[in-house]
Amino acid sequence: MKIHDFVFATKISEACELLRKTGESAYLIAGGTSTFFVKSRAPRNVIDINRLPLKGIAKKDGVFKIGACTTVNELMKYKAAGWVLNRVALRFVNQQVRNISTIGGNVAKVFYWCDFPVALRVLEGTLTLTGSATHRVKISEVFHNITAQKAAFKNAILEYIEIPQLTKGMGFGYAKETRTSEGFSSVTAAAFVQVEHGLIADVRIALGAVLPFPLRMFDLEASLKGKKADRSAVEGMNFQKLDKYNLTPREGMTPEYCRHLVEVKIADVVSAALAEATGGSL
Repeated sequence: MKIHDFVFATKISEACELLRKTGESAYLIAGGTSTFFVKSRAPRNVIDINRLPLKGIAKKDGVFKIGACTTVNELMKYKAAGWVLNRVALRFVNQQVRNISTIGGNVAKVFYWCDFPVALRVLEGTLTLTGSATHRVKISEVFHNITAQKAAFKNAILEYIEIPQLTKGMGFGYAKETRTSEGFSSVTAAAFVQVEHGLIADVRIALGAVLPFPLRMFDLEASLKGKKADRSAVEGMNFQKLDKYNLTPREGMTPEYCRHLVEVKIADVVSAALAEATGGSL
């Protein structure tokens, strides 16, 4: 990416004004790790927002509020009951990148290998965005599809991400397959499960890397709801529901192996979420 100008913003209002004035050539960065992958012939005007007061994690009334400029390393080190993003952060590239890459950048600029959008799709919650005005929007609405995601972040700055604390009867599973520890993901999967009276009351499954944009597996979720919360639910999953998706094999995989790997990873994350929700093991 060619850079025409580089500006540090110290206030949110200043960053919004720079974004408005710069228009289509504007490019927001915090950690800046995405710039290598951006292909743009026209020079961009970079607005660095890393000095904005948008760092840290706070828990209030069962909700975690995460500043957009919080680094992946901070997510990994943070500890609290019901906090699960440390599991995602732990698999994020390497420590050098975790030290500078931010959760906001991973959410605002989605590449097929991005980790956190897959996890956030099952955790739900809200995003606080500021453009001409400040507003909160549900993660499910922003990540409905790539068009909705781009529209939400156009001429807007992500301030906070809020996700609910996991409580008793809830579980989360996350899996990421890479050829090397620091390589791009071949398959990324996440699952959230809520169990009530021994049955799966709610389930959310998201898949990334083998798709250009992280998607919820609504059909597969529907086939699990109401099932007994044990190993039989996992073993009985109807993976024919995946036939509608045009999966993209990565890292030289054959289509057959890609499909097999997707099924294995989905089963793994659902199993992990069920085990956590039931307090046992599957």
